[in-house]
Amino acid sequence: MDELELVGRRYERIAAPHPQVIESGHARLLDAIRPTPRRSAKGRIALRLAVAATAVVALVAALTTVREPDPTTAPAAPAGSPAVRLAERARTVARSEPLVTMGPHQWIYVRSMQRDTKARSGRRVVESWIRMDGRRHPADRLPLAVHGTVLTGLPEAPEAALARLYAEVDRIRARPQPKGRVTEYAAGIIGVPRDAAVFDFVTRLLDAYDVTPRSQATLYGALSRLPGVEVLPDVPDTAGRHGVAFSIATSDASRLELILDPRTYRYLGLRDVITRDHGRNEEIIYGVARLSARPVARPGERP
Repeated sequence: MDELELVGRRYERIAAPHPQVIESGHARLLDAIRPTPRRSAKGRIALRLAVAATAVVALVAALTTVREPDPTTAPAAPAGSPAVRLAERARTVARSEPLVTMGPHQWIYVRSMQRDTKARSGRRVVESWIRMDGRRHPADRLPLAVHGTVLTGLPEAPEAALARLYAEVDRIRARPQPKGRVTEYAAGIIGVPRDAAVFDFVTRLLDAYDVTPRSQATLYGALSRLPGVEVLPDVPDTAGRHGVAFSIATSDASRLELILDPRTYRYLGLRDVITRDHGRNEEIIYGVARLSARPVARPGERP
């Protein structure tokens, strides 16, 4: 490979030079190679070397001279997908909120409204107590696969946060499941595509714990980078409140929705939807509306 090709490859990503720069270099090159009388052999060799050096210098000068972009003609930066834009809006709002962290032994009280089409009771209000390390109220015997301690030290950068969530999901999927028992919340993580498992992990994390606004915004940023995540502009939760939702297909005929308040972008609830006839016929098989969540001193205590 010769010197010109090396230089060309080194600067192949630099913008095109101004035409005047090229003309000036071209003129200097012509002056250098214009024949002169009575050159000796040594002089001719020296001239050839000078010509080659001049050509390289001219090429480098032309390639490294970049014009300032014209703001009236420069292309606009891509705005990102609807999911990324939604996550950025949530992050902007959450910046005004204090950064609050909770220790692994902090108990959380959650009150929510649930709707399960398979249950005869329809909508019902339920209360639950859970510790940030996943420990449950003594009355709840089923283990919880999602632990709130993942929020401790969760990076705010969306890509880094997503990598941490992938690692948590992989840990759950690789862990042996209790024989003869149903692991609560693990059904949406095991036996589904990895991206859908991460989405489900985040919904269960928001549903089970009191996640602060800034941590919620971090989780939304991670979700917005997941392949296949879309935004639904108007989705009602189980309590009838309308919000905007992230959604992901969990199979060819189902999707999971994460509903946010359209003004504060705080978590409202989730929906599990069965789709038929290419989305023309839908059925909500499960839904949750978060009513309240607060830290408490012990299980059984209400704020």
